[in-house]
Amino acid sequence: MINILKDKIKLVVFDISGTLIDHGSLVTVYTFQKTFKKYKINVPPKLIIKDMGISKDIHIKRILKHSYIRNQIIKNKISKDNLYENLKLNFDKILKKEVQKKFDYIYGFDALIKYLNNKNILIALTTGYPRPILNFILKKFKKDKDFVPNYAVSASDVKRGRPYNDMIIKILNALKIKKTNTIKIDDSFSGILEGKNAGTKTIGLTLSGISFLKRAYSRKKIPNKIQNIENLKLSKKFKNIKTDYVLKDISELKNLLLKKFNI
Repeated sequence: MINILKDKIKLVVFDISGTLIDHGSLVTVYTFQKTFKKYKINVPPKLIIKDMGISKDIHIKRILKHSYIRNQIIKNKISKDNLYENLKLNFDKILKKEVQKKFDYIYGFDALIKYLNNKNILIALTTGYPRPILNFILKKFKKDKDFVPNYAVSASDVKRGRPYNDMIIKILNALKIKKTNTIKIDDSFSGILEGKNAGTKTIGLTLSGISFLKRAYSRKKIPNKIQNIENLKLSKKFKNIKTDYVLKDISELKNLLLKKFNI
């Protein structure tokens, strides 16, 4: 049971892609597919989504190990010499272009940031994106929204990315905040496990990107019945990894903070 006084929330750690930025999973999926396509390798979206949120370096390596991908490499007689290195180099270039092209904010972004600032709650970010991409996003936040987080960490800044807790521990140490006073919010399972492994409270998001691989305007066209089915399915998956709370998107966070944490 949560002790509101003892466990007062002082820090919220957000994932970026699919949590704050609506391009989310689409950018990652497109980037992986375009990167591997240069080598005549087809990567299905489900294979990419499986490890969404982890360090992109590790993500590429895991995809290369999959039997479906290995069979294509053998069938197409693709040289393995420097294959990973070349994929990684091309991935970073394509990712930057995709992020620049698709940059929309999740509904509720402005109101939530204003609310947290008014309540003197610190805001930090973690991401599986490499540091150059994070730096670009931070500049966009500043330019578009005059938003500067109190701390931001990329998977490339630490030894281990998600689901390990290295990024959050780095944030907690830098801001001198206890894990019991922290919430981690993410739309990926690896991001929730990152929070669980750091000992923070966790909030999973079901309809921000990974679920439908569509941006907001496209998701609105999906019948409510289908959305509700997907929401229930993902909610169960989040609960299976013991996520503390599950919301549809960040627009619902304010009400949760008021109700559960008296903020």
